[in-house]
Amino acid sequence: MKKRYLIGGIVLVAAVGYLIYMALSSSAIYYVTVSELLDKGSDTYDTNIRVTGKVTEGSIEWDAEKLELGFSVVEGNASLPVIYKGAMPDGFKAGADVMVEGRYHSDRIFRAESILLKCPSKYVPEE
Repeated sequence: MKKRYLIGGIVLVAAVGYLIYMALSSSAIYYVTVSELLDKGSDTYDTNIRVTGKVTEGSIEWDAEKLELGFSVVEGNASLPVIYKGAMPDGFKAGADVMVEGRYHSDRIFRAESILLKCPSKYVPEE
């Protein structure tokens, strides 16, 4: 009888461990730089990914009627066109450090589902 409880307990712990592992691995999204994304090419098409870089000067196109924001993110010599549907985030401007989360498509356009602005340097204490 004790042997049954032991085997049942092991199976239960293994099942719970497997479910926790699957939940954490599917929700974990790491970020890459623009050049890393472009180097991976078609391997990253249609997968959830985060990309970090700076908003390119002169690339912002805002359509208030459609709530569509188009811009480019640059890192080094690599540039990535981004389209985002939704309200423009406060503080969004050219030169801002951003992290965009979404999917990179075969047409080489990144369709963002969210835009995260990195904290500006004004929050760093003066020396």
